[in-house]
Amino acid sequence: MTLTIAVVLQWIAAIIGIFSAVAVLGSALAMLNTNVRQGVEQALSDEGINGSAVAIAGGLFVGGLMLLAIAIIRAIVAVSLARGHGWARILISVIAVLYLIGGVGSVLGGQWLAGIVSIVIELVILWLLWNSASSAYIKVKTAERAVAG
Repeated sequence: MTLTIAVVLQWIAAIIGIFSAVAVLGSALAMLNTNVRQGVEQALSDEGINGSAVAIAGGLFVGGLMLLAIAIIRAIVAVSLARGHGWARILISVIAVLYLIGGVGSVLGGQWLAGIVSIVIELVILWLLWNSASSAYIKVKTAERAVAG
């Protein structure tokens, strides 16, 4: 049962990741608008920063694609986790830790609500992945595949 909850949370996290990626990609595209680009470059200049809005848009675009890729991977791996594959639990744990670090970064950057929600979700996912009930389920499924294979 706890692994099922972890799988559901993976799907929720993947959906949130997809929405986040779309928002970041939308921001990148919006920055290519002439008025927005000029406003950003003026703000950078006012702060004494020699930078380009196009370069920032490029960084946002790459970041958005990375968020999208991670969200898609998270959803795909959730299916394997539901089937009791140990490698899926490890991969999702690595992703959860990365998002946990990102949540801490959000809190430190002043994005309290988003950061705290991310931290709580990732900690719950990690606990659900590694508690005794989930470990027992994965052990049984691994043994079943060994016998069947």
